[in-house]
Amino acid sequence: MEIPEGLGSHVLDTLAPNIAVLDDEGAILGTNEAWKSFAEENELQPLVDSVGVNYVEVCEDSDSPYAEQAVEGVRAVLEGEQETFTLEYPCHSPDSQQWFQLTVERTRYEDELYAIVSHWNITDRKLSERRVEESNERLQQFAYAVSHDLQEPLRMITSYLGLIERRYEDELDEDGREFIEFAVDGAERMRDMIEGLLEYSRVETRGDPFEPVDLENVLEEVSTDLQMAVDDDDGELTIGSLPMVEGDRSQLRRLFQNLLENAITYSGEDPPRVHVEAEESDGEWIVAVSDDGIGIAPGDQDRIFDVFDRLHSREEYEGTGIGLALCERIAERHGGSIEVDSEPGEGSTFFVTLPAP
Repeated sequence: MEIPEGLGSHVLDTLAPNIAVLDDEGAILGTNEAWKSFAEENELQPLVDSVGVNYVEVCEDSDSPYAEQAVEGVRAVLEGEQETFTLEYPCHSPDSQQWFQLTVERTRYEDELYAIVSHWNITDRKLSERRVEESNERLQQFAYAVSHDLQEPLRMITSYLGLIERRYEDELDEDGREFIEFAVDGAERMRDMIEGLLEYSRVETRGDPFEPVDLENVLEEVSTDLQMAVDDDDGELTIGSLPMVEGDRSQLRRLFQNLLENAITYSGEDPPRVHVEAEESDGEWIVAVSDDGIGIAPGDQDRIFDVFDRLHSREEYEGTGIGLALCERIAERHGGSIEVDSEPGEGSTFFVTLPAP
């Protein structure tokens, strides 16, 4: 059996250059020159570039620890259980580290089923990913060390300021007491910023494993915690039907708590009106948190997600300037995103996109 006339050009037009074509039993019908060169350059054993060799059997005979996974994936494609299969695997030697990617795709040509197999050397990409991961890990370690080591000096500053105030209370004039109050307030704000930075740096490294999370239950808990703040301002918080997602429950709770707290804080002079709802689109859940508060100018809508970037002075609104940055980091850890749509004076809607289970 050979590749039908015309199928070669069909494959080359749509798939990677280093390819092999299998029949529905896994036998190789043919390969292109790029595939043969790839097999030789990377010392694939045996060199599966000859017509008639059964690719599945080659994988079964391999001593690679990933061979079984490759066989299951190829068979799943050949038997119609899935359209594509991809496997990335290391193939290191004493002299070098290499990674490869195997991709198998189903295709039909003139009512016949075929599988297209491609191999790629992805070593450069994997090495780049490893460097990025190592850099991020060092950055997280640095952030943790800085955050942790700054806590003790701050505690000492606050303690001694309190001691001075108590011991010399009768000797301090109004200015002196005010200066101490400013210093204590500054130390407490710095402590809050350090704790926020510490939480931000731990999103990836200290998060819980993903599990099914009922967002409706999470938002009910958050709304219960914030209900007093809403009631005190004669406001309203409503929650629509929300989905189940896969995620870290405590982090998702933190994300939506930050969004609801912001909606209440920046409600302006009117009572806060906050609504949460969700809809599914293209395999994703989009959860919208809407308010009718003071809004955000178009030029500021990107920078609100930057760490410690504040749009208002502390005299106007309290906060560390890290809440939305933390929300974005949590959303990204869950394979999602967060963005805002807002007009000054017209309110804001934050859209949290999360993959559907």
